[in-house]
Amino acid sequence: MAMLARNGWSLATLALLAVAVGSFIFLGPRATGRDRPARAAISGAARDAASSADEICATDDKLASTKTAGPKAPLNELIGCPLAFAGVHLMKDDPAESRVAYHFCKPVNGKCNQCVLYDGTGPDAKLIGVEYLVPDDVYQLMPAEEKSFWHDHKFEVDEGLLKSLTQTGDEEKKTLAAVRTMWGKVFHTWVDGETYPRGPARLFWSVTGQAPFVLSDKAEIPAEMRKAAKK
Repeated sequence: MAMLARNGWSLATLALLAVAVGSFIFLGPRATGRDRPARAAISGAARDAASSADEICATDDKLASTKTAGPKAPLNELIGCPLAFAGVHLMKDDPAESRVAYHFCKPVNGKCNQCVLYDGTGPDAKLIGVEYLVPDDVYQLMPAEEKSFWHDHKFEVDEGLLKSLTQTGDEEKKTLAAVRTMWGKVFHTWVDGETYPRGPARLFWSVTGQAPFVLSDKAEIPAEMRKAAKK
């Protein structure tokens, strides 16, 4: 810089030149016509990242046929599992409150099955709770306090209050016969609220046929279950 000053460059000019060079090195060149499309693509990607959940979960024909990389969601394993059935649950603290639950289950291990519960079977069905199913030998080894959370399914199966969602005839009878021997622990997470679930999760129970766990005449349940309940 001293040499340039001796050759007639003013100190002010040299200072401005130094700032310009520093800015170029630090910030990089300004966008040219060639790199503008790349920057525009980045901006578009940023907008796409802010897409709504509806767009992310879109299921048009093109997306439905695309296999995404990465781990499978645990729900994928529920598809095709015959342990899928509809039933009625009663709130344990207030048995007059009933809910129809559509169970989609899968084994976790040889001693426990886990079920996700919906209020229907269509694409807009709400996830309303979870239920765990264990065989009698596991239940019998539970502490007395823990047993108070678990209900049996004997009356429901015997009275036709459980209906398979995937099977009929002998296959349905075989699956429900297995459910009959199991104990369930069920919590409903969506008990109140229209747009979103309000309040805490609540422990629900099975219909046992013995007071207070009997089905109310005012309970809103599918016609086939209502017919079975009135036998």
